[in-house]
Amino acid sequence: MNKLLIGLATVPLMSSVAFAGQPLSEKQMDAVTAGFSAFSTSLAESFGGVTAAATANLAEVSALRGASGALVTVTFSEVTLNQIKSVSAAQSASTAANLPSLQPVTGVSPPAGTP
Repeated sequence: MNKLLIGLATVPLMSSVAFAGQPLSEKQMDAVTAGFSAFSTSLAESFGGVTAAATANLAEVSALRGASGALVTVTFSEVTLNQIKSVSAAQSASTAANLPSLQPVTGVSPPAGTP
């Protein structure tokens, strides 16, 4: 029963609401840029038959900036566009082997006279 009460008491703590202090102006909204970056990797090993695998992934999307740090923009007539760069990479390596058994084969005998 205590676990149930503690679980119910923690439910409000698991959710939250964010409130902005003030809305952004049009000029501020025009300066907002968004992007993301992600990296993942994995590895698998097996020694009982020699198996190995590895992989890595990388992805990034962000606003293109000049040497001064300012956003790179292109203007067409009345429209100004922020330039976005996107980078993606992937790598993978794999090894597998099925080694023969080192157990003697039954039913086969060495030729006569062989030590």
